[in-house]
Amino acid sequence: MKTLLAAFLALILPACSMIGLGDAPAILETTEYGIFKDSRLTLQTNSVPMAIGTTFGFRFKVNQSKSGPVKARIVTATPGLIDPSKTKIQLDYVSELTLTPGQTYDVFFTFSEPWELVTGHWELKVETDAGETLSQKFDVYKQQM
Repeated sequence: MKTLLAAFLALILPACSMIGLGDAPAILETTEYGIFKDSRLTLQTNSVPMAIGTTFGFRFKVNQSKSGPVKARIVTATPGLIDPSKTKIQLDYVSELTLTPGQTYDVFFTFSEPWELVTGHWELKVETDAGETLSQKFDVYKQQM
C-alpha cells in the first residue's frame, strides 16, 4: 500500500506544479536590463564596456501581493573592488528597502571612480524576505582602443 501511495504522489505532485498549483506567482518581474543613460535604456545587453560614466543594471516591477509591501535586499556583487579609503576588498554592496506593489524600481551601478573599473562578472540582484530572488548578470570588459 505504501508503494502504491508513493507512486501516486510521484505522479501527481509534478502535475500540480505544471498546472500552477505548486508554485506561488512571482512577485518580482524584470522589465528591462542593459546599459542606461539618463534613466533610459540605451542598449539591451549583458556585456558592459568599462568606462567612467557607464550605467548598467535592470529595472523591475513589483506585482500585486496579497501581503502588501515586501522587504528586500539589493545586492551588487562585484569581481572585487579595491577602494583606496578602505583596507579590504569590496566584494558586494548591500542595501535594504521596502518594495511597494505596483511600483517599478531600478537596480543600477554607475562607474564613477577609476578604482571601480574592474573587468569580470558582476551580478545585481534583489532578494525578498519571502525567498524570491531576481538577478541579472553582466560581463564588464575593457574596450579595445
